[in-house]
Amino acid sequence: MRRRLLLAVMGTSIGLWLTSLAVVVGVAWFATSEVFDDALEEGSRLVLQLAPQAGMAADAARGPRMGRGGDALRLRMYYQLVAPDGRVLLRGEDTPAAAFLPHARREERATVRAEGEFWRVHVRPGPGGITAQVAQPMEERLELLEEMAENLAWPALGLLALLGLLSWLLIRRLLRPLEDTAMRIDAKSPNDLAPVQAPDAPRELQPILDALNALLARLATALDSERRFTADAAHELRTPLAALRMRVQLIERELKLPDHHLRQLRADLDRSTALVEGLLALARLEPQAEPLARETVHLEALLDGLDLQALAPGVQVERALAVPQVRAAPALLASALRNLIDNAARYGREGGRVRIETIQLPQGGMRLVVRDDGMGVPPGQRARLGERFFRVLGTGQTGNGLGLSIVARIAALHGASLRFEDGLDGRGLGVVLDFPPD
Repeated sequence: MRRRLLLAVMGTSIGLWLTSLAVVVGVAWFATSEVFDDALEEGSRLVLQLAPQAGMAADAARGPRMGRGGDALRLRMYYQLVAPDGRVLLRGEDTPAAAFLPHARREERATVRAEGEFWRVHVRPGPGGITAQVAQPMEERLELLEEMAENLAWPALGLLALLGLLSWLLIRRLLRPLEDTAMRIDAKSPNDLAPVQAPDAPRELQPILDALNALLARLATALDSERRFTADAAHELRTPLAALRMRVQLIERELKLPDHHLRQLRADLDRSTALVEGLLALARLEPQAEPLARETVHLEALLDGLDLQALAPGVQVERALAVPQVRAAPALLASALRNLIDNAARYGREGGRVRIETIQLPQGGMRLVVRDDGMGVPPGQRARLGERFFRVLGTGQTGNGLGLSIVARIAALHGASLRFEDGLDGRGLGVVLDFPPD
């Protein structure tokens, strides 16, 4: 917008400047032409006084050069005394030998062509039919006009440059509130749906801000309703699912013999319960108005509290904690590690390895990595691992596709970046969390 405004202002200014320059030059041409014509008229009176010197000679005589004014006007006049029959009786130096107007008998002004160039001529009749004809080349007048235009052009160009600089500064200053408002909007995070406050916004921008704030309010209301619905639905589902699982266990005990269909039903109930728990966890992790409460978390103690043997049975869990602690929310970090270790053990190979390591980043902060040596995930599908309910097909494992979504949400709350790469020994999957400096 700043560029378009500047181009519009400068384009209009240049157009008006060219128009005004043409008007000034036209007015100057008309005024100087009147002055020159008056000078030619005065010169014709002086030339008539030379008539007695000319007599009635058969051949034209050379007379003195006539000039008037200084170099500023460059007014040099060329004159002739012309007999009634058209012969030139007397002429000035460098004046054409042929009469400008051979048959002129009355006082007049005219533009004629002589010796290949145009002349402005004033004719004044004298005694005995002799006429005084005083002329000036049009080229000299045009040179004066060109010099005048050149003298006007350079100051005007300087003024245009100054106008362009002042216009740029003023446009930048006037558009500063718009840029400040854009910066405030750009600085808002996806979780910040508070109204945009711009007290210095111009009156023309206020309707846009009002519409944007109304949209943010409607969006916040819709998201709150969605979160409440998800949390309420998940909470209400926990009780009937728990009761249903208990009834399945009672039926198994009454039959006294394991039944394949009952075991499958219990597995489905466990999966439904895990799905409900995942939905509840995601609902709790939705954007919050208050900042995240962090404290120093010792990773060794946190991992000991997760009971890794129960979480990943039959899997060798290794630790390489070069950075022993991190500033985070303990409960959320524990939930993220629990999901990552469970995911690595579930989709890793039987009797395989899971490695948890931390690294100090050069620019500050900490890198937390959980790797496994399982079948891994094709690189083309890794970008979708953080999506809700996305599961890689062909793994042979049950799941609901919410574990990595929960990890992604916890990473976002901590301002950490999440990415996926190869796991141990060039196989499996590695989940990398880069925490920013404290």
